[in-house]
Amino acid sequence: MPDTDQLTPSPAFPVASLWRNPDFLKLWTGKTISAFGSEISGTAIGLAAILTLNASPLQLGLLGALAGIPALIIGLPAGVWVDRMRRKPIMIATDLLRAVALVTIPAAALFGILSFAQLVVVSMIVAGLTVFFEVADNSFLPAVTTREQLVDGNSKLGVSDSLAEIGGPAIGGALVQTITAPFAILVDSASYVVSALLLGRIRTAELPISHESTPDMRGEIGEGLRTVRDSRVLLAVLAATAVFNLLGSFFGALYSAYAVRTLSLTPALLGIVISAGGIGALVGAAMAGRVTRRFGVGPALIGGLAFHGCCSFLVPLANGSVREATAILLFAQIVGDTTLMIFFINAVSLRQAVTPDRLLGRVNASFQVVIAAVGPLGFLLGGLLGEAIGMRPTLFIAATGSWIGTAILLASPVRTMRTLPVIDSATE
Repeated sequence: MPDTDQLTPSPAFPVASLWRNPDFLKLWTGKTISAFGSEISGTAIGLAAILTLNASPLQLGLLGALAGIPALIIGLPAGVWVDRMRRKPIMIATDLLRAVALVTIPAAALFGILSFAQLVVVSMIVAGLTVFFEVADNSFLPAVTTREQLVDGNSKLGVSDSLAEIGGPAIGGALVQTITAPFAILVDSASYVVSALLLGRIRTAELPISHESTPDMRGEIGEGLRTVRDSRVLLAVLAATAVFNLLGSFFGALYSAYAVRTLSLTPALLGIVISAGGIGALVGAAMAGRVTRRFGVGPALIGGLAFHGCCSFLVPLANGSVREATAILLFAQIVGDTTLMIFFINAVSLRQAVTPDRLLGRVNASFQVVIAAVGPLGFLLGGLLGEAIGMRPTLFIAATGSWIGTAILLASPVRTMRTLPVIDSATE
């Protein structure tokens, strides 16, 4: 894997519009439809457990926790398989398999045999298939765009995810109320079928798969991990993202309790505040390309994380009346998620740009597994610290995650990057 001394800036040619790229439009449309479907089923599966099966709080906790296990178990092997095979067929297969897995829920409900165990199993199967899809998807995007279009492509996909995050749960709730939770899941199943059909129409040829040596799962996983370790750029981005997710998970553990118990927000106000984060993410995704072209990849990436850190400190500083506290939280959510989305889009684009195509699956999987591992640890540590020293002091500690990540990036070659680099052909 080349280090930064083997990377050269990409030439500053005008970037063609992706709206004129038919293959990207098929990828984007399919991803948008399936993103809305996933948000709908995420709402519907939880409500199916609550309304149809009368699940207990413990069961609901288990449903969420067990769905996160596949990413830890199969994440690294998924990266190997994605690098051994064509990415588009993997994406199509996982779309169709997710559709089949989800359709078993309304089928079981129709015959009166739906159980909590089935919800758990289906959730874990879908989560495992999603790991394969996401690794392949992040590795496939460079095949349908030029290197100069990566930020724009990831930005447009981020807009779709943000819109789904904002509108999907509301649509899911309305569908559950209209046709019941199990049958609302049919919408997600259908969305995966549509996504697969659109992916199948993409005509861009992928690079040929290299089979220079005998396949060795452990060795290939190791090569992917060493690629991240040996690249100062990739290692810095991974370290910054991991620290941010570890300490940021403290917010996930304590935010709602802090807002309701310490700041006296009502559940309705809390819902509005949290939803505002989705609006911020949408704005950030829409403006990421322009910000990056204006300031450069490195400054946009680092600045996005640094500004998010400033907004994070507003959360434990919030005080005063309910109206004042709500206003502070709303500002922190909207502005913070706007700048955080700019960071994430540039981080993914930089990862795609500096990684040789034959290693993209394993590098993307390495990032996914590390991030999936630190999240639950952060939830646990956040809860323990909240009990030991109080919620407000713990949230101050949580807010340092963005600034620690910023310091890591400032100490790396990322700070000098203005355009996405190009890998010398001899290194691939």
